Amino acid sequence: MSKLHNITKQQDNEATIRPGQVKLVGFGPGDPDLLTVKAVKAIEAADIIFYDDLISKDYLEQIDAEKVYVGKRSGHHSVEQRDINQLLLQAAKAGKEVVRLKGGDPMLFAHAGEEIEFLESYGITVSVIPGITTASAMASSLKVSLTHRQLSSSVALVNGHSNRPETPNADTLVYYMGAAKLPLIARTLLGKGKSADTPVILVYNVSHADEQRFETTIGELATDIRAYPTPLIALVGDVVATMHQRVEDIVKAKGQQFALCEHHV
Repeated sequence: MSKLHNITKQQDNEATIRPGQVKLVGFGPGDPDLLTVKAVKAIEAADIIFYDDLISKDYLEQIDAEKVYVGKRSGHHSVEQRDINQLLLQAAKAGKEVVRLKGGDPMLFAHAGEEIEFLESYGITVSVIPGITTASAMASSLKVSLTHRQLSSSVALVNGHSNRPETPNADTLVYYMGAAKLPLIARTLLGKGKSADTPVILVYNVSHADEQRFETTIGELATDIRAYPTPLIALVGDVVATMHQRVEDIVKAKGQQFALCEHHV
């Protein structure tokens, strides 16, 4: 009788545990100084943090919460997404304040939609705290505006990991996770009519002390077999040229190219 009473009491206690919340938090491109105030508050209040690659280990060591690594890099998944979903659910059901810490912004190439849908289907409260996406951090580091009223009125953020690269009809293209597919991306862009002279800049480890930059063009990149370091982000478009040229000179050169093309038609 006593054992049955204890089992019933344990079940009652489990039933009365108030589920915790899950916060999807953007860590930004890697530099902890770029974290938002709201993100810092959520991290410091967490009972448990499930974190990705590209999160500063030095920063995490200063946080008291339990920390669980669930990172995914190309070809190397420490934990599958379905298992991450379950881990988040179990922690929340146990009444913990849960932070899912993601590099960049949670809502961009980070499986946030899958996690939100899964958790909310079990009645778990989910909130999202944005982070600075790598494209924005790169633009700031390079001092290159992704839009410019004379050069670029549209920007596309593209997953570069596909074997069939997307080539949106935008003036400026930013390819995430495309280091292994750069020649294929470049050849696809050429096939879609992009000029071989279109400037490209590749940036490794944006916002970190060891950030590196590699300048090239679509034409050169199409036959480039170098193995670039990762994580790498690629910026494609005339705005890249503003690093070294005045806008009026870029516009003038483009006008001359256009006139030359029309002459040959």
